[in-house]
Amino acid sequence: MTIFGLILAKPEKHRMPAVDAVCPVKPLSRIAASDVITCGYLVIIGVLATVFAERIPQWWWYPVMHAVLVLGLSVFLWKLPPAPRGWMLFVRWWYPAFLIPPIFSELPYLVHPVNPHDMDAQLTAVDFALFGVHPTLWLEAITVPWLTESMQLAYMTFYFLPFVLCVPLYRRRRLLAFRVALCALLLTYYASYLLYFVTPARGPRFYLASLQTLPLTGVWLTAPLQAGLDVLEGVQRDAFPSGHTAIACVVLALAMRYQRRQVPVLLVVVASLVMSTVYLRYHYVIDVIAGGLLAVLCLGVTYCLYREPETRYTALALSTQRSK
Repeated sequence: MTIFGLILAKPEKHRMPAVDAVCPVKPLSRIAASDVITCGYLVIIGVLATVFAERIPQWWWYPVMHAVLVLGLSVFLWKLPPAPRGWMLFVRWWYPAFLIPPIFSELPYLVHPVNPHDMDAQLTAVDFALFGVHPTLWLEAITVPWLTESMQLAYMTFYFLPFVLCVPLYRRRRLLAFRVALCALLLTYYASYLLYFVTPARGPRFYLASLQTLPLTGVWLTAPLQAGLDVLEGVQRDAFPSGHTAIACVVLALAMRYQRRQVPVLLVVVASLVMSTVYLRYHYVIDVIAGGLLAVLCLGVTYCLYREPETRYTALALSTQRSK
């Protein structure tokens, strides 16, 4: 069964509380924190493109398209039925999963024009000050094909971890927990994207290439996976902070709160993923530290936003029970 089949699968009937017909949901009450965060990010990027228009080829594309997205989302939420079901409920909560890839793909065309001063030298200096060596170069001493292959596979789990957390919550109609997870994840994604404008860096794989004496050679999958990522992501300046680390930490923290049975496996996966970011030369160690701090910050903001049970949203918060 595909991932969308799992998402759309009907939950158990006893988990579906009845909607209070005498307490209609007003259009504005249907707006969640995830909607505000997404629209806010789109507006910020549109403003950035406008302010730095002279540096960005076809700059008008970004404010125009982002305005269309914000308007379209606003109309969709305004017209949403009081108790959406089926595909409407799916689109209402899962549209960010379709927006994140194109939003990320914009960054190569925006980050460097807005801030052309790469920070690799400064980040390398911080790592060297902390450890007395360049960690990615020091790791060459333990580099072997089977370990490289394992690290590359661990690195790829980043693209599935949010679904591992969110799909079970949605299927079981634990929508309040789902909303908390969605808010934390989107805050982390968008905050990391905005920080790339502040500290653009390509990472040690490129900046320290002249010092790297041992190529990262895997067994079967490392080379095609790395090549595929390079094609899909383009020339990114996304080293600081480590988005892989931040998202992985957010998923692990939320699993501890809502899906405790998954925690032992996720601990191994997240630890391997974090180590892979440095071993594979995608990130400096300071990037990983910053990613962990970003995760803590975004989780703190999310928990503040959802510190009270959302009893007002009868139709949308289908289940407000916490995981045991």
